[in-house]
Amino acid sequence: MSTRLLERIDRELAAAGDAATRARLLQDRAVALTRLARNDESHEALAAARREPQQALPEWLGLRFGYVAAIQTYFARRFAEATAQMREVLARAREIGNAALVAECESALAIFLQRDGDVRGAARHARAVLAGAEAGAESRYRAALALGSLLQDANEFDEAARLFAQARAAVDEMGDDVAMASLLHRTACLQAAQVRQAAARGTLDPTAVRRAIGGLQTSIEFGEQAGEAPARVLDELMLAEMLMLQERYAEALALYEANLERAERDGRLVEVTVALADRALCLLKIGRADAALAAARAAQARLDDATPAEIRAIVHGNLASVLGELGDAGQAREHAALARIAWDAAAHEQREARRLLAEAAATEDWR
Repeated sequence: MSTRLLERIDRELAAAGDAATRARLLQDRAVALTRLARNDESHEALAAARREPQQALPEWLGLRFGYVAAIQTYFARRFAEATAQMREVLARAREIGNAALVAECESALAIFLQRDGDVRGAARHARAVLAGAEAGAESRYRAALALGSLLQDANEFDEAARLFAQARAAVDEMGDDVAMASLLHRTACLQAAQVRQAAARGTLDPTAVRRAIGGLQTSIEFGEQAGEAPARVLDELMLAEMLMLQERYAEALALYEANLERAERDGRLVEVTVALADRALCLLKIGRADAALAAARAAQARLDDATPAEIRAIVHGNLASVLGELGDAGQAREHAALARIAWDAAAHEQREARRLLAEAAATEDWR
């Protein structure tokens, strides 16, 4: 795929007249190619940057090779190694006082640490980037995306939406289709998460469901048009869930059938678990009770201590519905009770996330 960002980099490379400009653009090209999973080309671009006369490069630009290498390491799924590499570059960037490179490193660490569940660390780095004046568009995009995602996990949906709007402004400035596809996906996730929470509370708003469906469809369509849809399978599974909430069971079931196998291959274990549970409810509603029970039990078999509480709640709640329809009132009550316990645990996790975010903010204010 050729993105607008890569096209711009290539145009600027063709016009570049000095080694420092060429090296920086080749570094940028390596990062963009890494995000497209074009790893061989990414390493070739970084090697080409290193072939530029190193004595002609300012100190910060020589140091930036380590930043690019850490990004490549992260996308190679060597997460701990990538974090250590990025922290080393960040420390040296602070020593030489290059604020733009500091912001690049901090925004990357915000994403890295968010993935690892380090709420305070990710929030601290993200807020530092957003508070600074030297951060470029890509740094601001990543920081806003990471902090918005943390706020979403904490059930702070309005604040998350505000951060995603900041990320959208940065993406518009970047002209990066891959970043836009990722942001549209995150925004659609936010809307769907709000709907899921409302459904659990019994306060489902039909307008919110329609809005979530529209967001997911926009994300899917943009990915198709741009030729890059890294989260397409997740969008379609969430779309199926929203259709199910509209009682469009046959349509939802078709989407589950089309995407479950691919999601499993991609390692989307949590998403497959909840999709199996929701698929069970669809099967029940169209009269396939035995298949529904088998699907619900398959979802239950995937639960373990690492499964998020919200996912456990959905699995047990749907299993309770299936068992109730099949006349097994005793087991239905048991799983309904487990669902309530899991929803309480999910609420506790959200409160804990809010506490950690507040602690991180208080530490920053004190400093």
